[in-house]
Amino acid sequence: MAQPPSLRQLRYFVAVAEELNFRRAAERLFITQPPLSRQIQALEAMLGARLLDRDRRGVRLTEAGERFLEQARALVRGLDQAVSRFQPAAGRSALRLGITTVVDVSLFAGIGDAFESEWPGLPLRIRRQLSSQLIRDLHRGALDAAVIGLPSATQGLVTEHLGDDPLVVCLSSAHRLARRRRIRLLDLAQDTLFWFDRKLNPAYFEHCEQVFARLGFDPPRLAEPAEHPVLLGLIAQGRGFALVPQSLNTVRRQGVVFRRLEEESALCIRLAAARPAGPVAPEVQALVAALKRVFPKAGAGAGA
Repeated sequence: MAQPPSLRQLRYFVAVAEELNFRRAAERLFITQPPLSRQIQALEAMLGARLLDRDRRGVRLTEAGERFLEQARALVRGLDQAVSRFQPAAGRSALRLGITTVVDVSLFAGIGDAFESEWPGLPLRIRRQLSSQLIRDLHRGALDAAVIGLPSATQGLVTEHLGDDPLVVCLSSAHRLARRRRIRLLDLAQDTLFWFDRKLNPAYFEHCEQVFARLGFDPPRLAEPAEHPVLLGLIAQGRGFALVPQSLNTVRRQGVVFRRLEEESALCIRLAAARPAGPVAPEVQALVAALKRVFPKAGAGAGA
């Protein structure tokens, strides 16, 4: 190999490998597609291996691409961390925290005050995204830490368990089971379940499918609307039921009730604080510690 890949080529490859779409990768990198394609081709020529298969069906990593992705991420992350060690916290404009949209943000209502009391003058910027998007942004250095739902694909990250947010049944107040305090999943086997798309979080989707299969639970399904108020409206109309995190009980709507599951220990969202692996800045350590202090206090109310 005449020369090693450039950092730009590594960043470009990681973006395409994570997005599996050249257009989205180009938008993420704030460039156009032609230079992105040229850099990927140059990288493949330099390595003497095809990293990506491209055809009408889309973009897929080759076996060599999968192996190289792990190394590329480590190299990019290592350089970013090496640079950050020479940039004291005083030089930061803010610390960036992501929180999954799966749970109600009120679980972490006190995190800003808890963190800024220890690091005055360093504001906390909070971003709400899906866990898969938060993980992607942690890998590319766009976030310093994130609260994600487990199970998720967390390779290359350090995670610390914060607590659990059990799933509850959300159904119409006119439903035949609405007066029960607890409901078995099998009692809903003939009802329509609003359920999320696998691509939003493959690891958690597969976990739930395993639980469903173990219980013999296989109801008819409809795609879950992205907007929570829309979902509640459909449930109020009797179109189906949903399994939602208990923290979302705070969002009330006439005609909808929330009931605990008999199987709540098997169906819950395990929340974890995640950060990139490797050396950690003291302010990021303080943020994770603040998350661990805040969550039990907020979570206790949500679980009542």
